[in-house]
Amino acid sequence: MKHAAAATLAIDFALTACAGGEPVASAPTGPDARFAVTDSKDYDPFSVNAVPSDPATAKIAYGSASERQYGELRMPNGKGPFPLAVIWHGGCWVGMGGTANVAALASFLAKNGVAVWTPSYRELGSDGGWPNTFADWAQGLGYVNTLAKTYPIDLKRITVMGHSAGTTPVMWLPTGDKGDAVLKAGLPAVQAAVVLDGPMRLRDLVGMDAMICGQPVVAPLVGGTPADVPARYAMLDPLANTPLVKKLLVVHGALPDPDPAVIAGLKAKGIAVEVITIDQNQHFNLLVPGTKDFAAIGPALLAIAGGR
Repeated sequence: MKHAAAATLAIDFALTACAGGEPVASAPTGPDARFAVTDSKDYDPFSVNAVPSDPATAKIAYGSASERQYGELRMPNGKGPFPLAVIWHGGCWVGMGGTANVAALASFLAKNGVAVWTPSYRELGSDGGWPNTFADWAQGLGYVNTLAKTYPIDLKRITVMGHSAGTTPVMWLPTGDKGDAVLKAGLPAVQAAVVLDGPMRLRDLVGMDAMICGQPVVAPLVGGTPADVPARYAMLDPLANTPLVKKLLVVHGALPDPDPAVIAGLKAKGIAVEVITIDQNQHFNLLVPGTKDFAAIGPALLAIAGGR
């Protein structure tokens, strides 16, 4: 990571889409208007919330322990069944973000044949930390089984995505180890994962978190340092507790560079890993269709979320 980019963050903090359960016809050879660069603005965690998005099909509580236990569901037009993307927002685990951060991305995917569920969750300062934040992540994903009873969702084509701090549930939940009885739930199988400029292994952020987030956040989130609770950090290490996915897309922007050893280790475990590097000074542009960063990742996002 470039330290200047981290300081800025602390201050401001291919192509398959499925409709009606069938592949959309391929566009004619040539530029795809869905990925045209039409927006030259740079976004922060506040301005990204103002990007136009479609209203959610439904806002649904997945739990009753907190008002933060809700999710927004966006369904495509058509009868389905549709592949599903579950997207967790970022915000340094302290409430800098929210579901509005990823609303434009969710709307784009829904327009292109992918159902999208964006669960909120408790964070530090809102009854979060261990185990509540982790329980919310697990419960939010587990609620997909309930959604599929009412909405035409294909449970065999689920992709998890996370932006920034939302990367942690993406790398952890598809594993077989939930780490604690309170976190165990009947979670649906996940076929692919997407890291949107976030830490793939949480312990790597210890020491840098105060610079990036303006305060130490990793130890408060996990309930201690790696020396205090080594088993929890091992649970959150994809090389020790490997996600059970076939494909992994890693988008690298302003946050620290992905550890090459982690990428190589996941490939050695049989996961097809693709890494796309975008603007090293921007952290939110990738969430906004029309920006240069989104144009660079959009085709890969649709391909992996389409599940074909």
